[in-house]
Amino acid sequence: MKAADPRVKLLWTLLCTTGALLFVRPWWMLGLGLFTLGGALLLGADLPSLVRRLKGLLPVFALLFLVQVLFTANGMLRGMTMAMRLAVLLCAASVMARENSRRVIAALTKMGVPYLFSFLLLTALRFLPFFREAFSDAMTAIQLRGIDPRALPIRKKFRLYGRLVLPVVADAVVKAQNLAIVMEARGFGALPKRTSYLNVAMTAGDWLLTLLLLGIGGLGLGTYFLW
Repeated sequence: MKAADPRVKLLWTLLCTTGALLFVRPWWMLGLGLFTLGGALLLGADLPSLVRRLKGLLPVFALLFLVQVLFTANGMLRGMTMAMRLAVLLCAASVMARENSRRVIAALTKMGVPYLFSFLLLTALRFLPFFREAFSDAMTAIQLRGIDPRALPIRKKFRLYGRLVLPVVADAVVKAQNLAIVMEARGFGALPKRTSYLNVAMTAGDWLLTLLLLGIGGLGLGTYFLW
């Protein structure tokens, strides 16, 4: 199902993220986590990359779990729920991260979303990995100068991170300006209606999967609020 229509993946992502934000009961979050993991594998998520990201967030999960255990009632269950919520959001995002942006824009346009809004949304999402890479490059440059951030006191470490924000943001502004120049040179927005060579169409399997997801989502949300 890697070639499923982007609208099906968007619907699945919407159901997963909605459940992650609404569900607070641990067993429901566990069921949502299994549903999200199965859907991510079915829809073509990059499993090795997903596992690496989950491993990288283990300290965050542990910190959230510890805070819930120490400062809230039923802290262990709340901590598990919070960790599963973040894992669900990450799994849902991993599917859309591998989807072709042109297919997503074409699908959103067919749904009636203005092309300009779709383009700006996906452009903003593609800038998120850039910030991570730019910050990583800045940290590498600092380490090459003989500074080990892990050995610094907490106050100096926060001061160091604060000073890294300016060059990272400045680099992002330069890239955004270059992108604007390229868009203007290629006549972006010159005509009121934009055409595309890419045609995205729902197949019978896509419609069947859409109905199945709508049924599961309606049944799950209805049961959760009525039970």
